[in-house]
Amino acid sequence: MLGAMRFLIEPMEEEQEFICPECESKEAGFGEMLSMDGPTSNQANEDPWSSVLQQTECSSCNSIIPNHIAYRWENLNIEKAKEQWNKLYKKNNQLRKFE
Repeated sequence: MLGAMRFLIEPMEEEQEFICPECESKEAGFGEMLSMDGPTSNQANEDPWSSVLQQTECSSCNSIIPNHIAYRWENLNIEKAKEQWNKLYKKNNQLRKFE
């Protein structure tokens, strides 16, 4: 007789609402998810987009925003999200979609 298997299912963090760090719109557009290799140590500092696996297009300004910023994962506040966006992602965005 096979033993019963038990799984511990941890509750997922409640997802924050979408807020575009560019225009502050709360209207999310099309979202994409991608599986890919993480950046190598040589690539880690070159392009912050290389490790972005989920992104959402803002319905207002059409910017492509990494989900960890748009949905402010790990209790990221909107000020820090805007700071990350402006410092790391905006300059390389160019309405970037996964290639």
